[in-house]
Amino acid sequence: MLEYLDSVDAVKQWLLRFGGWTPFIYFLFQILQVIIAPLPGGTTTLVGGALFGWIKGFLLSEAGIMIGTAAAFGIAKKLGRPVILKWVPSKWTDKLDSIRDSRLNMVLFLIFLFPGFPDDIFCYLAGLTKMNFKSFMLIALLGRTPGFLMTTLMGAGIMQDNPVRLVIVLGLYGIFAGVLIFNKKRMETYLENSKKRKGDHS
Repeated sequence: MLEYLDSVDAVKQWLLRFGGWTPFIYFLFQILQVIIAPLPGGTTTLVGGALFGWIKGFLLSEAGIMIGTAAAFGIAKKLGRPVILKWVPSKWTDKLDSIRDSRLNMVLFLIFLFPGFPDDIFCYLAGLTKMNFKSFMLIALLGRTPGFLMTTLMGAGIMQDNPVRLVIVLGLYGIFAGVLIFNKKRMETYLENSKKRKGDHS
């Protein structure tokens, strides 16, 4: 835990060295942390909340990480499986290969939604599947955004020494996750129709 806090403080101090360029550098940093993953996304998002407040910090994090997410997916599509598998741990590629196509959308959404999974790696792995870009970005947006918001609020100190706010945010997070999970059929139908429309136009 102390190492984690030290890393947050180290990133914060490093960013402050850029003065007026700090927001722009932070935005670029969020893009790159997905593509080359020097730090866990949660660490950098906490820093954004601490430096810029929860609104600006969230917007910078959301924009940067989603651009990085799109880039990672596109890189995997472009370079292909042999190149990506050279640096992605085999345990994650094996897990991906074991997922049936019919369950891929929901499994990927849950990986993005809940903490503890290597989200950035799965951005690349998703690019190795038949999933199209539009479907992937919708899943990533719905799955990753709640976590970004909650982490930014924590970094900004919104929930510090205020258990009521913490309970409210966690409750909203749970409700959001529950609504999407219980409506998984509708989401899967939408994604499947999106895939078919793209096939018709190609």
